[in-house]
Amino acid sequence: MTASYRSPTYYELPAPPELDWRPHRPAGWLEYRREWERRGREGRAEDFPLHLDVDPTNRCNLRCRMCPRTWYLERGRTEWAPNGPADMTMELYRRLIDEGRRSGLRSVKLNFLGEPLLHPRLTEMVGLAAEAGLWVMINTNAAALTPKLSRELLQAGLTDVFFSFDSPYREEYEAIRVGADYGQVLDNIAVFMAEKEALGLRGVQTRASMVLPEGLEDLERLKGDYIRLFRDLKVAEIGFGLPTVMGRDYSALGPAEGFVCPDLFRRLFVFNDGVCGPCCGDWERRLTVGDAGERSLGEIWGGPELTALRAAHLARRHGDVPACRDCSVPYLSTVEL
Repeated sequence: MTASYRSPTYYELPAPPELDWRPHRPAGWLEYRREWERRGREGRAEDFPLHLDVDPTNRCNLRCRMCPRTWYLERGRTEWAPNGPADMTMELYRRLIDEGRRSGLRSVKLNFLGEPLLHPRLTEMVGLAAEAGLWVMINTNAAALTPKLSRELLQAGLTDVFFSFDSPYREEYEAIRVGADYGQVLDNIAVFMAEKEALGLRGVQTRASMVLPEGLEDLERLKGDYIRLFRDLKVAEIGFGLPTVMGRDYSALGPAEGFVCPDLFRRLFVFNDGVCGPCCGDWERRLTVGDAGERSLGEIWGGPELTALRAAHLARRHGDVPACRDCSVPYLSTVEL
Protein backbone atom coordinates (compact mmCIF):
# COMPACT_ATOMS: atom_id res chain seq x y z
CA MET A 1 0.00 0.00 0.00
CA THR A 2 1.31 3.40 -0.97
CA ALA A 3 0.63 6.14 1.53
CA SER A 4 0.02 9.70 0.46
CA TYR A 5 0.61 10.95 3.98
CA ARG A 6 2.50 9.58 6.94
CA SER A 7 2.77 10.98 10.46
CA PRO A 8 4.44 9.26 13.43
CA THR A 9 1.26 7.36 14.29
CA TYR A 10 -0.87 7.39 11.15
CA TYR A 11 -0.90 6.92 7.41
CA GLU A 12 -3.43 7.68 4.75
CA LEU A 13 -4.13 6.21 1.32
CA PRO A 14 -4.71 8.69 -1.49
CA ALA A 15 -8.06 9.31 -3.10
CA PRO A 16 -8.48 7.78 -6.55
CA PRO A 17 -8.76 10.41 -9.30
CA GLU A 18 -12.54 10.23 -9.51
CA LEU A 19 -12.86 10.99 -5.78
CA ASP A 20 -10.04 13.51 -5.49
CA TRP A 21 -11.32 16.72 -3.89
CA ARG A 22 -8.07 18.72 -4.22
CA PRO A 23 -8.58 19.96 -7.80
CA HIS A 24 -11.89 21.47 -6.67
CA ARG A 25 -10.35 23.72 -4.02
CA PRO A 26 -9.00 27.24 -4.52
CA ALA A 27 -5.29 28.01 -4.53
CA GLY A 28 -5.56 29.32 -0.97
CA TRP A 29 -5.87 25.78 0.32
CA LEU A 30 -2.49 24.79 -1.11
CA GLU A 31 -0.92 27.89 0.40
CA TYR A 32 -2.38 26.94 3.79
CA ARG A 33 -1.00 23.39 3.58
CA ARG A 34 2.44 24.65 2.57
CA GLU A 35 2.42 26.94 5.60
CA TRP A 36 1.32 24.04 7.80
CA GLU A 37 4.29 21.97 6.67
CA ARG A 38 6.73 24.88 6.84
CA ARG A 39 5.93 25.77 10.43
CA GLY A 40 6.38 22.21 11.57
CA ARG A 41 9.55 21.70 9.56
CA GLU A 42 11.23 24.96 10.55
CA GLY A 43 9.94 25.20 14.11
CA ARG A 44 8.50 28.69 13.61
CA ALA A 45 5.30 29.55 15.46
CA GLU A 46 4.74 33.04 13.99
CA ASP A 47 2.30 35.34 15.81
CA PHE A 48 -0.86 33.24 15.84
CA PRO A 49 -1.86 29.59 15.44
CA LEU A 50 -2.60 28.46 11.93
CA HIS A 51 -5.24 26.04 13.19
CA LEU A 52 -7.52 25.63 16.21
CA ASP A 53 -8.80 22.34 17.56
CA VAL A 54 -11.99 23.34 19.38
CA ASP A 55 -13.93 20.85 21.49
CA PRO A 56 -17.61 21.81 21.18
CA THR A 57 -18.54 19.31 23.88
CA ASN A 58 -16.84 16.74 26.08
CA ARG A 59 -19.97 14.58 25.97
CA CYS A 60 -20.05 11.44 23.84
CA ASN A 61 -22.67 8.90 22.79
CA LEU A 62 -20.25 5.94 22.69
CA ARG A 63 -17.79 4.21 25.01
CA CYS A 64 -15.10 3.22 22.52
CA ARG A 65 -12.70 0.62 23.85
CA MET A 66 -9.47 2.40 22.84
CA CYS A 67 -10.59 5.94 23.72
CA PRO A 68 -8.84 7.80 26.55
CA ARG A 69 -12.21 9.23 27.58
CA THR A 70 -13.55 5.71 28.21
CA TRP A 71 -10.37 4.74 30.08
CA TYR A 72 -10.71 7.69 32.46
CA LEU A 73 -14.45 7.20 32.97
CA GLU A 74 -13.97 3.56 33.90
CA ARG A 75 -11.48 4.59 36.57
CA GLY A 76 -13.50 7.49 37.91
CA ARG A 77 -10.82 9.98 36.91
CA THR A 78 -11.81 13.54 36.06
CA GLU A 79 -8.63 15.34 34.96
CA TRP A 80 -9.87 15.42 31.37
CA ALA A 81 -13.19 17.03 32.40
CA PRO A 82 -12.73 18.76 35.77
CA ASN A 83 -16.08 20.55 35.49
CA GLY A 84 -18.05 17.54 34.35
CA PRO A 85 -19.89 17.02 31.05
CA ALA A 86 -20.64 20.30 29.31
CA ASP A 87 -20.84 22.08 25.96
CA MET A 88 -18.82 25.09 24.87
CA THR A 89 -20.85 28.29 25.02
CA MET A 90 -21.56 30.11 21.80
CA GLU A 91 -20.27 33.32 23.37
CA LEU A 92 -16.83 31.79 23.87
CA TYR A 93 -16.85 30.17 20.44
CA ARG A 94 -17.72 33.45 18.71
CA ARG A 95 -14.82 35.17 20.48
CA LEU A 96 -12.42 32.47 19.25
CA ILE A 97 -13.60 32.77 15.65
CA ASP A 98 -13.68 36.58 15.71
CA GLU A 99 -10.11 36.77 16.97
CA GLY A 100 -9.03 34.13 14.46
CA ARG A 101 -10.62 36.08 11.60
CA ARG A 102 -8.57 39.16 12.54
CA SER A 103 -5.31 37.35 13.23
CA GLY A 104 -4.59 34.95 10.38
CA LEU A 105 -6.24 31.72 11.52
CA ARG A 106 -6.80 29.42 8.54
CA SER A 107 -8.68 26.38 9.84
CA VAL A 108 -10.65 24.95 12.72
CA LYS A 109 -11.48 21.37 13.64
CA LEU A 110 -14.48 20.84 15.90
CA ASN A 111 -13.48 17.83 17.97
CA PHE A 112 -11.27 16.69 20.83
CA LEU A 113 -12.58 14.27 23.47
CA GLY A 114 -16.29 14.63 22.76
CA GLU A 115 -18.58 13.83 19.84
CA PRO A 116 -19.22 17.16 18.07
CA LEU A 117 -22.60 16.13 16.64
CA LEU A 118 -24.00 16.24 20.19
CA HIS A 119 -23.59 20.01 20.43
CA PRO A 120 -27.07 21.42 19.72
CA ARG A 121 -25.66 24.37 17.75
CA LEU A 122 -22.93 22.62 15.78
CA THR A 123 -24.35 23.75 12.44
CA GLU A 124 -24.15 27.35 13.64
CA MET A 125 -20.56 26.79 14.76
CA VAL A 126 -19.65 25.49 11.31
CA GLY A 127 -21.37 28.44 9.67
CA LEU A 128 -19.57 31.03 11.80
CA ALA A 129 -16.19 29.52 10.95
CA ALA A 130 -17.02 29.24 7.25
CA GLU A 131 -18.16 32.87 7.16
CA ALA A 132 -14.79 33.81 8.66
CA GLY A 133 -13.08 32.19 5.66
CA LEU A 134 -11.79 29.14 7.53
CA TRP A 135 -11.50 25.54 6.46
CA VAL A 136 -13.95 23.78 8.79
CA MET A 137 -13.38 20.17 9.82
CA ILE A 138 -15.00 17.63 12.11
CA ASN A 139 -14.08 14.18 13.37
CA THR A 140 -17.19 12.14 14.09
CA ASN A 141 -18.27 8.61 14.93
CA ALA A 142 -21.32 9.34 12.70
CA ALA A 143 -23.75 7.54 15.05
CA ALA A 144 -25.86 10.71 15.32
CA LEU A 145 -25.45 11.82 11.71
CA THR A 146 -29.01 12.15 10.41
CA PRO A 147 -29.87 13.08 6.81
CA LYS A 148 -31.08 16.51 7.97
CA LEU A 149 -27.90 17.20 9.93
CA SER A 150 -25.74 16.02 7.03
CA ARG A 151 -27.43 18.48 4.68
CA GLU A 152 -27.31 21.35 7.18
CA LEU A 153 -23.61 20.87 7.96
CA LEU A 154 -22.69 20.79 4.28
CA GLN A 155 -24.81 23.84 3.49
CA ALA A 156 -23.28 25.69 6.46
CA GLY A 157 -19.80 25.33 4.93
CA LEU A 158 -18.24 22.14 6.31
CA THR A 159 -15.15 21.43 4.20
CA ASP A 160 -13.69 18.26 5.73
CA VAL A 161 -15.31 15.35 7.55
CA PHE A 162 -13.37 12.48 9.07
CA PHE A 163 -15.36 9.37 9.97
CA SER A 164 -13.96 7.24 12.79
CA PHE A 165 -15.01 3.66 12.06
CA ASP A 166 -12.88 1.00 13.66
CA SER A 167 -13.43 -2.27 11.83
CA PRO A 168 -14.90 -3.50 8.55
CA TYR A 169 -16.53 -6.37 10.46
CA ARG A 170 -19.81 -5.89 12.36
CA GLU A 171 -18.97 -7.95 15.45
CA GLU A 172 -15.56 -6.39 15.93
CA TYR A 173 -16.82 -2.87 15.22
CA GLU A 174 -19.62 -3.09 17.76
CA ALA A 175 -17.25 -4.57 20.37
CA ILE A 176 -14.86 -1.64 19.87
CA ARG A 177 -17.35 1.22 19.42
CA VAL A 178 -19.63 0.30 22.27
CA GLY A 179 -23.09 1.75 21.80
CA ALA A 180 -22.95 2.03 17.99
CA ASP A 181 -24.89 -0.01 15.45
CA TYR A 182 -22.67 -1.07 12.55
CA GLY A 183 -25.35 -1.01 9.86
CA GLN A 184 -26.94 2.23 11.02
CA VAL A 185 -23.63 4.09 11.10
CA LEU A 186 -22.71 2.87 7.63
CA ASP A 187 -26.13 4.01 6.41
CA ASN A 188 -25.51 7.43 8.01
CA ILE A 189 -22.20 7.75 6.18
CA ALA A 190 -23.79 6.65 2.90
CA VAL A 191 -26.50 9.29 3.28
CA PHE A 192 -23.90 11.99 4.00
CA MET A 193 -22.01 11.00 0.86
CA ALA A 194 -25.24 11.13 -1.16
CA GLU A 195 -26.06 14.59 0.21
CA LYS A 196 -22.59 15.83 -0.69
CA GLU A 197 -23.03 14.50 -4.21
CA ALA A 198 -26.50 16.00 -4.57
CA LEU A 199 -25.22 19.41 -3.49
CA GLY A 200 -22.34 19.20 -5.98
CA LEU A 201 -19.72 19.76 -3.28
CA ARG A 202 -16.79 18.02 -4.95
CA GLY A 203 -14.26 20.01 -2.90
CA VAL A 204 -15.42 18.55 0.42
CA GLN A 205 -12.84 16.13 1.78
CA THR A 206 -14.09 12.83 3.23
CA ARG A 207 -12.00 10.29 5.10
CA ALA A 208 -12.65 7.07 7.01
CA SER A 209 -10.03 5.95 9.48
CA MET A 210 -9.53 3.25 12.06
CA VAL A 211 -7.10 2.49 14.85
CA LEU A 212 -5.25 -0.72 14.05
CA PRO A 213 -5.51 -3.41 16.75
CA GLU A 214 -2.34 -4.58 18.42
CA GLY A 215 -1.11 -8.11 17.74
CA LEU A 216 -3.43 -8.96 14.84
CA GLU A 217 -1.85 -11.61 12.61
CA ASP A 218 -3.79 -11.02 9.40
CA LEU A 219 -3.47 -7.25 9.31
CA GLU A 220 -3.34 -7.04 5.52
CA ARG A 221 -6.70 -8.79 5.18
CA LEU A 222 -8.28 -6.33 7.60
CA LYS A 223 -6.82 -3.36 5.74
CA GLY A 224 -7.99 -4.68 2.39
CA ASP A 225 -11.54 -5.28 3.59
CA TYR A 226 -11.65 -1.84 5.18
CA ILE A 227 -10.48 -0.15 2.00
CA ARG A 228 -13.07 -1.98 -0.10
CA LEU A 229 -15.87 -1.09 2.34
CA PHE A 230 -15.23 2.65 2.14
CA ARG A 231 -14.24 2.80 -1.51
CA ASP A 232 -17.69 1.32 -2.23
CA LEU A 233 -19.16 4.26 -0.28
CA LYS A 234 -17.03 6.65 -2.36
CA VAL A 235 -15.15 7.99 0.67
CA ALA A 236 -12.02 9.70 -0.66
CA GLU A 237 -9.26 8.93 1.85
CA ILE A 238 -8.66 5.83 3.95
CA GLY A 239 -6.53 6.11 7.07
CA PHE A 240 -4.93 3.71 9.55
CA GLY A 241 -3.53 4.75 12.91
CA LEU A 242 -1.53 3.15 15.68
CA PRO A 243 -3.12 2.98 19.14
CA THR A 244 -1.87 4.80 22.20
CA VAL A 245 -2.34 2.15 24.87
CA MET A 246 -3.65 3.87 27.96
CA GLY A 247 -1.62 3.13 31.08
CA ARG A 248 1.47 2.06 29.16
CA ASP A 249 4.74 3.69 30.20
CA TYR A 250 6.13 4.79 26.86
CA SER A 251 9.08 6.56 28.47
CA ALA A 252 10.34 3.12 29.56
CA LEU A 253 11.02 2.35 25.88
CA GLY A 254 14.05 4.63 26.08
CA PRO A 255 14.87 8.15 24.94
CA ALA A 256 13.32 9.32 21.68
CA GLU A 257 16.32 11.43 20.80
CA GLY A 258 15.88 14.44 18.58
CA PHE A 259 12.09 14.51 18.64
CA VAL A 260 10.54 17.94 18.06
CA CYS A 261 6.75 18.12 18.08
CA PRO A 262 5.66 20.07 14.97
CA ASP A 263 2.23 20.86 16.38
CA LEU A 264 3.70 23.30 18.91
CA PHE A 265 4.27 25.69 16.02
CA ARG A 266 0.99 25.49 14.14
CA ARG A 267 -2.03 24.45 16.23
CA LEU A 268 -3.70 25.17 19.57
CA PHE A 269 -6.34 23.11 21.38
CA VAL A 270 -9.24 24.85 23.10
CA PHE A 271 -11.21 22.58 25.39
CA ASN A 272 -14.95 22.95 25.89
CA ASP A 273 -14.48 25.20 28.96
CA GLY A 274 -11.94 27.49 27.27
CA VAL A 275 -8.80 26.04 28.81
CA CYS A 276 -6.07 25.73 26.17
CA GLY A 277 -3.38 23.14 25.57
CA PRO A 278 -0.80 22.40 22.89
CA CYS A 279 -1.36 18.69 22.43
CA CYS A 280 -3.85 16.13 21.11
CA GLY A 281 -2.67 13.67 23.76
CA ASP A 282 -2.74 15.86 26.85
CA TRP A 283 -5.93 14.36 28.24
CA GLU A 284 -4.88 15.04 31.83
CA ARG A 285 -4.31 18.77 31.18
CA ARG A 286 -0.72 18.66 32.38
CA LEU A 287 0.34 21.16 29.72
CA THR A 288 -2.31 23.83 30.23
CA VAL A 289 -1.06 27.04 28.61
CA GLY A 290 -3.90 29.48 29.29
CA ASP A 291 -7.63 30.06 29.44
CA ALA A 292 -9.34 31.61 26.41
CA GLY A 293 -12.03 32.93 28.72
CA GLU A 294 -9.44 35.11 30.44
CA ARG A 295 -6.76 35.82 27.82
CA SER A 296 -6.76 36.27 24.07
CA LEU A 297 -5.58 33.43 21.87
CA GLY A 298 -2.72 35.63 20.68
CA GLU A 299 -1.53 36.16 24.25
CA ILE A 300 -1.71 32.45 24.97
CA TRP A 301 0.09 31.55 21.72
CA GLY A 302 2.97 33.90 22.49
CA GLY A 303 2.84 33.39 26.26
CA PRO A 304 5.55 32.05 28.57
CA GLU A 305 4.08 28.55 28.88
CA LEU A 306 4.15 27.75 25.17
CA THR A 307 7.39 29.64 24.61
CA ALA A 308 9.15 27.50 27.23
CA LEU A 309 7.68 24.31 25.81
CA ARG A 310 8.83 25.15 22.28
CA ALA A 311 12.30 26.02 23.55
CA ALA A 312 12.62 22.63 25.25
CA HIS A 313 11.71 20.84 22.03
CA LEU A 314 13.96 22.96 19.82
CA ALA A 315 16.82 22.19 22.19
CA ARG A 316 16.05 18.47 21.68
CA ARG A 317 15.09 18.21 25.35
CA HIS A 318 11.45 17.19 25.09
CA GLY A 319 12.22 14.53 27.70
CA ASP A 320 12.62 17.26 30.29
CA VAL A 321 8.86 17.86 30.08
CA PRO A 322 7.09 14.98 31.88
CA ALA A 323 3.97 15.00 29.68
CA CYS A 324 6.12 15.04 26.52
CA ARG A 325 8.42 12.32 27.86
CA ASP A 326 5.39 10.09 28.45
CA CYS A 327 3.86 10.74 25.02
CA SER A 328 3.50 7.75 22.71
CA VAL A 329 4.14 9.68 19.48
CA PRO A 330 7.97 9.77 19.54
CA TYR A 331 8.11 6.03 20.19
CA LEU A 332 5.48 5.01 17.66
CA SER A 333 7.21 6.96 14.90
CA THR A 334 9.50 4.00 14.14
CA VAL A 335 6.73 1.39 13.98
CA GLU A 336 5.86 -0.05 10.57
CA LEU A 337 2.24 0.60 9.61
